[in-house]
Amino acid sequence: MRQHLELTFGELVSITHFTSHCPRQSYHVISPSMITRHLSSRTFSPALVGALYYWFYWSFVAVYDPYLNVYLAQLGLNGVQLGILATILPLAMLIYSPFVAALADQHGRLRILKLLIAGWGVLLLFMQLPRTFWGILPLIIILAVTRTPTIPIGDSIVARMTNRHNLNFGSMRLWGSIGFASFSILCGFIWEQTGFAPMFWTAAVLSIPAIYITAKLDEGPLETSQSRPSMRLLLQDKSLVVLLIIAFLAGIPLVSTYVFGGITMTAIGGSETHIGFMFGMSALGEVPTMLTSNSIIRRLRAPQSILLSLLIMSLALVGYALATAPWILILASVGKGLGYGLFIITLVRLVDERAGAWASTAQSMMNAAMIGLAPLLTSPLSGYVFDRWGAQVLFASVSGSLFASAVLMGWALHRGWFSKG
Repeated sequence: MRQHLELTFGELVSITHFTSHCPRQSYHVISPSMITRHLSSRTFSPALVGALYYWFYWSFVAVYDPYLNVYLAQLGLNGVQLGILATILPLAMLIYSPFVAALADQHGRLRILKLLIAGWGVLLLFMQLPRTFWGILPLIIILAVTRTPTIPIGDSIVARMTNRHNLNFGSMRLWGSIGFASFSILCGFIWEQTGFAPMFWTAAVLSIPAIYITAKLDEGPLETSQSRPSMRLLLQDKSLVVLLIIAFLAGIPLVSTYVFGGITMTAIGGSETHIGFMFGMSALGEVPTMLTSNSIIRRLRAPQSILLSLLIMSLALVGYALATAPWILILASVGKGLGYGLFIITLVRLVDERAGAWASTAQSMMNAAMIGLAPLLTSPLSGYVFDRWGAQVLFASVSGSLFASAVLMGWALHRGWFSKG
C-alpha cells in the first residue's frame, strides 16, 4: 500500500526549477528513479537533497501529528488537560525557539538541526509509555524543545542554499507537502485498522532517514561576528515587521483549522480515514502553487503574491464554515492548501531576503508569530466560540483575520514599504 501511494505521487508530480537569471532555460525533473539512483550512489545534487530533506521531515511528522489529540483523548484526557498540552508547543515556539535559532546563526545551523531532529526521534519512542496526563506532560515539553527550532533553522538553510545555487525553493518544499499528504492518508487507513499502538515507534523509525539527509544539506559559509549586523536592525525594517504581523494574523485561522478540523470532521460524520484525507488533501493542495511559485512571483512580485494567497485562504475558510459533510470539508482543505502553499513559500523567501546573516532568527520570529503567539492568544477564545456556537461560527470568524492581513499587506504596498523587494 505504501509503495503504491509513493509511486503514484512520484509519477504525478515532477519538480522543475529555473535559475533566477535564466527563467527560460531548460528544467530538471526529479523522478522516483532519479532519487533511487542518487540514494544508491550516495551522491546528492543541491536540488535533490533539499527535496529529500522536506520529504523525510514532513513524512515522519505526518505519521503521528494529525492524530495526537485523538490518541490523547482516547487515553482519557479531558478538555482542560488537552488545552494545557496544546499550549506547550506554541509557548516553546514563542519563547525558546528564537533563542536556539540565534545560537544556530552564530555557531552553525546544520549541527544544531541534526541534534534536534535526533533528540526528537528518540523522544517519540517513549511517547507511547505514559498513560496519564502527568506522565505525558514532561514528554510533550521535551518534544516541544526538540521540535520547535527545527522548522526555522531548516527553512533558513534550504532558502540560503536555494540562493547560492539559483534553485526554486518551492520545487523543493513541495516534496514536504507530498510526503505529509501521502503518509497522513496512508496512516489514516492503518490506524483505523490497528489503533494507535504502532504510531510513535513508526514515526521514530522514519526520523532516521530524516537525520541522514539533513547531514547532506549545504549550509554554506557562516558569517563571522564582525560581518554580522546587529540583530536590532531586524525590527527596524518596516516590511519585515509587516510580515511578522501578517504571519500572526494568518496563524489564527491556520491553527484553528488544524486543532478543530479533525473534531469538526468527526462531528459531521467523518472517520479517522476522513481525517487523514482532510490533512492529506490539504497538503496536496499546496503542491500546485509551490511548484509554480517562481512563475507567480516573477509575474506578480512577492508581496502581491502573498496578498493573493491570503485571499485564496479567506475563501477556503468560508468553505470550512459551510461544511455539512466530510467531502465539503475535504474540498475546503484543498483550497486552503492552495493558498498556504503560495503563502509559506513567498513568506519564507521574503523573510530570508531581509534577514541576511540572521536568517534562522528571523524565520524563527516568523514561526513564533504564526504558530506560537497566535495560538497562545487566540486558542482559548477559539475553543470558547467552538463550544458555544459551533464550527461554522468559529471558521467564519477566523476568516476575518485573513482578510485583515490582506488589508495590511495592501496598505504596506500602498506605502511603498516593499518597493525594494
